[in-house]
Amino acid sequence: MAQEKGKVVRQAAFLMTAQMISSVIGLLYRSPLHLIMGDAGDGYYTFAYEWYTIILLISSYSIPSAISKVMAERLAVKKYRSANKVFKAALIYVCIVGGAGALIAFFGAPLILRTEPDAVLALRVLAPTIFLSGILGVFRGFFQAHNTMKPTAISQVIEQFMNAVFSVLMAYLLTRPFVGQDNTMGIYGAAGGTIGTGAGVIFGLLFILFAYASNRKIIKRRLARDRASAEESYKQVFKVIFLMVTPIILATCVYNVTSVVDQLIFTNILHFKGVSAAATASLYGLFGYRFKPIINIPIALASATSTALIPAVAASIASRDTDGAVSKIDECVKLTMFIAIPSSIGICILSYPVIRTLYPSGNVKGAAILLSIGAVSVIFYSLSTVTNGVLQGLGHPSVPVRNAAIGLGINAAVAAFTVGVLNIHVYGILAATLLYSFAVMALNAGALRHYLGYTHHISQFTAPLKAAVIMGAAVGAIYWIPTLLVPSVFDRYLFGAILMVLAVLAGILVYFICYGKFSGLTDEELRKMPMGTRMLGLFRRLHIR
Repeated sequence: MAQEKGKVVRQAAFLMTAQMISSVIGLLYRSPLHLIMGDAGDGYYTFAYEWYTIILLISSYSIPSAISKVMAERLAVKKYRSANKVFKAALIYVCIVGGAGALIAFFGAPLILRTEPDAVLALRVLAPTIFLSGILGVFRGFFQAHNTMKPTAISQVIEQFMNAVFSVLMAYLLTRPFVGQDNTMGIYGAAGGTIGTGAGVIFGLLFILFAYASNRKIIKRRLARDRASAEESYKQVFKVIFLMVTPIILATCVYNVTSVVDQLIFTNILHFKGVSAAATASLYGLFGYRFKPIINIPIALASATSTALIPAVAASIASRDTDGAVSKIDECVKLTMFIAIPSSIGICILSYPVIRTLYPSGNVKGAAILLSIGAVSVIFYSLSTVTNGVLQGLGHPSVPVRNAAIGLGINAAVAAFTVGVLNIHVYGILAATLLYSFAVMALNAGALRHYLGYTHHISQFTAPLKAAVIMGAAVGAIYWIPTLLVPSVFDRYLFGAILMVLAVLAGILVYFICYGKFSGLTDEELRKMPMGTRMLGLFRRLHIR
């Protein structure tokens, strides 16, 4: 069991690394993209991308998680032919549903974005990507079911890198004829940015098709060894896929639909109050284009843990190994908090220099305040993301749907009140987001206690919290003391950015050292953590171990 548990953590750590690289690439290219398309373009891009995400969620986004679970259950009992049928049926499913989603995005864009018509072009450009993403998702789910995260991880990095290159390039080319026309540049800049999304998916798909072709011989040998007495029919397989995919789609859709609900509440209320479409887009861009991509980096790492957990927990439950499932969950929660807690504290302390470095123009102070207050949501979202995956792996995919729906109701009520009555604009959306993420985290924790008797242990939080507090003090001292003492030097962009990077690097070192002192983990447990072997070597050189 220890070997299986370690394998899950290693796969999660590998996927986390890829997610980190992809997220950093995704964050860095937004700065030049912002400079090309401006504040209004930030809003148009965000409006289109959030609707694209919802349509993608409904049509095919959840396919990797669902397929990996369904296939893993069959692979655990060596039903290779049935697992292969699931894979083929899933391809048919996403071609139909993904194709429908693409048509809805293209032809329904004017209706969907009736309050922000300048974002219609960007959403239409994204339509073909919905279809291709479904196919890519099925192949990723195939490898995840085999507890092999490398093809998924590498394809994600390739996808994000090509996305960055083509987004900036196409935004630049499309906006050149409209230089000086800020709103028109925003419209075509957002469209160019969404072209990059499609290009990234194409390159990611090409890589994963190559990985699948390279494993064809192994797949055929497994199919030939299958001695299962009864093989499922395609009718049975489609039924299983539909019953499994539908609640996962609902869960992830409700879990992510808050962005669209916030968008609709925000734009409609501000338009009712007479605020122009361009001004509304600029305000919402602070939240959707600047705040969310930054906090989504550590949250994406939690998503990587969830991705690795779903097939592992499903396989343990299928094999009636409840203790093994609990052990895997415990290790992955520890891994998630190892990342989420210091990320939250670091983002809070360095919110201003991070925003200033990435987005030097526009409302830097407003975005920094959002980031500083909202940093705690990293912990809430990370925990709820992992527990979503656990509940799905346990065979209770409808529970996250219910919990997310309750959270969505809270989110909508708070957003409407804070934006419409208190008139605090985008800060009201932030308040709604914080309450939503906390509510879903708490409800998921209660569900896990009910279905599995699993409760979070205080030890999962104390070591990273203690280490992160010391790290935060060090980071704050390194950045803010020189900045306050010599503002004429560090107010300059380059010097400020260099100081921020030095503070981050020093913070990472301090955190690793303090975590090694407080965690109480054995050498073997440390090796399973991200950069664990290097951490262990550092501890020994410093005589901590």
